[in-house]
Amino acid sequence: MYLILISIISYLLGSIPFSYLVARVYGKNLFEVGSRNIGAANVWRATGKLEAFSMALIGDVGKGALLIFLAQKFSFLGYDPVMGQLIAAFFVVLGHNWPIFLKFKGGRGLATLAGLILALNWKILLLVLAVIGFFILLTELIMKKGVRLAGSFKEKIKGLFSIFISQVLGRMIGIVAAAILVFLLYPQIFKILFPAVILAGIKHIKRTKTFLESQA
Repeated sequence: MYLILISIISYLLGSIPFSYLVARVYGKNLFEVGSRNIGAANVWRATGKLEAFSMALIGDVGKGALLIFLAQKFSFLGYDPVMGQLIAAFFVVLGHNWPIFLKFKGGRGLATLAGLILALNWKILLLVLAVIGFFILLTELIMKKGVRLAGSFKEKIKGLFSIFISQVLGRMIGIVAAAILVFLLYPQIFKILFPAVILAGIKHIKRTKTFLESQA
């Protein structure tokens, strides 16, 4: 009964579209701009505002971290804590990717997944981000035969950030590589995260295919 309750609460909280709501505050509809994805990266594309991106990111990361925290703290009720966290992780990403409040049209789950990892072990999050970042830059370097950042320092930072949010192929390769590392180094945490990672991967299939077609 408690695990069923965790799944319902996790899905409903995951369904709160923080990125969509933040963008609406700035007069933007994420369904109509940028990549049309309901995620923090598209808030940046839509608004160009660091504060808007930050609020969206905090919301999407925060709901993942909060659910893991709650699943850990309430395990005294008698359910298996590992199973409780696994269910919370799965359903919060499910809610983010297919939110009931937006007719099941949501984001791709990476920010919420980052929140899960942050709550489980912040050191793993640093490892995952480093691995994904490395493969994003490597893929961009190979495909573009170099990474060129022009303009002032601020413009260079914006250009680098744009690479990180648009280089989908490198992101996917990095996610797979990071998942393998977590499996080898932290098998118990990998067990909790794996179903949620699958959900995020499913949401990236179409975007990766579109990206590859655009590069052909």
